[in-house]
Amino acid sequence: MPKKIIAVLLLVVFSCSLFALDMSNAREYEDSEFPKWALELRRAETIFFGGIPLVYPFAYLAVDTLNGNTDFWNVMAITCAVTATISVVDFIIGLGE
Repeated sequence: MPKKIIAVLLLVVFSCSLFALDMSNAREYEDSEFPKWALELRRAETIFFGGIPLVYPFAYLAVDTLNGNTDFWNVMAITCAVTATISVVDFIIGLGE
């Protein structure tokens, strides 16, 4: 019985591409389509969430070296603080342009 369910689910998932829309006439977004604040927010969001996996190992090593208490939430709080600082600094640098 479970094999039949899995087979039906796989059939449904892989048949979705048969009903997909034609994207041959799609065009890229232009900068004028979005307000400036939305573009800046997206950039800050990308820097913040993209920086978390890059900063986490360094924060873990720093906490382990200095303190020894490598609780996940402590390290994650430090990681988020560092990446938020980087995002804010990037925003401030962008104000000068």
